Amino acid sequence: MAERRRASQRNFDRPDVGNGIHPPEGVWTFGSETPAAFDEHIASSIPAYRECHDLIVDLADQICPVQGRCYDLGCSTGVLTTRLSERLAPRGVEVIGVDRDPGMITRASRRLPGTRLLRFVRSPLEQLEFARADLAICFYTLQFVALPDRAPILTRLRRALEPHGALILFEKILGSTGREQDTVEGAYFEFKRRSGFDNDEIVEKRRSLRGVLQPLTASENYTLLEQAGFAEITHVFRWLSFDGVIAYPSGGAKPRSG
Repeated sequence: MAERRRASQRNFDRPDVGNGIHPPEGVWTFGSETPAAFDEHIASSIPAYRECHDLIVDLADQICPVQGRCYDLGCSTGVLTTRLSERLAPRGVEVIGVDRDPGMITRASRRLPGTRLLRFVRSPLEQLEFARADLAICFYTLQFVALPDRAPILTRLRRALEPHGALILFEKILGSTGREQDTVEGAYFEFKRRSGFDNDEIVEKRRSLRGVLQPLTASENYTLLEQAGFAEITHVFRWLSFDGVIAYPSGGAKPRSG
């Protein structure tokens, strides 16, 4: 009983960012108690989260060939990874979920159906050795990687992709002007209130992400992709500051949006 009271007091002393998540020292982490509450929390935090999962699975179905390979980079608890495998397994596509956090990989591994076509790997993207692949997915993942490491990761990934392959990249982005950023952030605040977060939780979550989440503008992300050698970039999703593209290692068209 005394231990429960002490645990309760520790949680009280730490800010709550929603769904019972109390980041240690007020700094957001994908470890600690986050994996247990992650699926509910993230689905309420990101607009069209489940619909974007649907979109990505449909896109993967168009891109991955028979006996191909697909990476889900930053797979967290493996929800999307498992759905990809369910769709792609009939044509023999191997799906590999990758995450740096051991708690996430532990929870993801509980979804394994006992097939060699789905597996989970614990590794930071900075250290991952990419095998040849037809598709890689970064679903709100790269934004948590240190800025100097993003270009090298994208370059190595582009080299690992087959010529017919693709990268699906979703990122939270900054507005291109101060007015755009203020407007978008205000609308996003209201979205989170409608999703059930109270004002204190929204403010504390934003504070906890300082220095952890480092978004760029859409044009800066497109420039990183071009510099890494991606030749064609197609815009597939936008909701205020949430942006999704497909990047191809061959093609020739300039980035386009809308």
